[in-house]
Amino acid sequence: MTSFRIIATLLFAGFAIAARPAAADTAAVPLQLKSEVTVEARIVTLGDLFAGAVPGGERPVVEAPAPGESYRLDANWLAQLAVAFNLPWRPTSSFDEVRVTRASLRIEPGVVRQAIESALADRGLAGDIGIDIDGGIPELAVSLGGDPTVAVESLAYEPASGRFTAALVAPSFGRPEATRTVSGRAYALTDVPVLSHRMAPGDTITDADLAWITMPADRIGTTVVIDVEDLVGKTPRRPIRPETPIRITDLATAVAVVKGSLIMIALSTPNMQLSVQGRAMQNGAIGETIRVMNTMSNRTVEAVVISPTEVAVLPPTATTAGAAQ
Repeated sequence: MTSFRIIATLLFAGFAIAARPAAADTAAVPLQLKSEVTVEARIVTLGDLFAGAVPGGERPVVEAPAPGESYRLDANWLAQLAVAFNLPWRPTSSFDEVRVTRASLRIEPGVVRQAIESALADRGLAGDIGIDIDGGIPELAVSLGGDPTVAVESLAYEPASGRFTAALVAPSFGRPEATRTVSGRAYALTDVPVLSHRMAPGDTITDADLAWITMPADRIGTTVVIDVEDLVGKTPRRPIRPETPIRITDLATAVAVVKGSLIMIALSTPNMQLSVQGRAMQNGAIGETIRVMNTMSNRTVEAVVISPTEVAVLPPTATTAGAAQ
């Protein structure tokens, strides 16, 4: 319950002196106490609290709560108010009360977050940054028609731990209507490549399979893959879920040519292009050099895997060219 002290300063600083006895024609008219009141102004008037013919209803009696907040005026407080202003009303029970709420314009959480991040950037935390606020982003509001902005009035930041304490004020300019002090942790953010869909062992990862997520830099382990080049052409050792960090140990080189499979062996020189059927003597990924056997001559050569069905022999010597034949 709100104590009588809320109104005491206003009543005995002059407002009570200005109160006049109720006129005879209005004294007989019963006033009705409002149980719920929403006000827009900074001051609550008699007319805000009572319905009916309120003598001097425009007279201020108490300061309104902060925008978006509420308080309750109990039966004892209201009884003293009625006496002070000579109102023809008295509480009917100790349960009589008024809940007063100040109308407000809520400040979006993103605005609060951006103000803190900007203040941290001014303190030297460069690049993309994120913040975790202890207990979540506080609710801040200004009066209707006000400016729904927030400013960081002061900031304490410890670079080693990333911990910060910020004093917030709303709106960012003019008379403060709401203040909060928050604490939390700030950290640098890094983009990390991930899979856009689930992939299983045997699937070859390509650029089209990749997406990006943003993570706190200090939570990325040394085994997490951060370069696309380390993903493309690989295959999962085990099923990998989409949009999750990928570790180096989750990957294996994707096999394009399987040992024992029939493939085409191609030989290209400035003067000729030859191809012959061969058999892979070992598994091979795209770009890897493997041993293949010419099925016509039964000779074995080394060739680079071009595709799952073709390898290319480089002709460094005449012997190699003859083997491909």
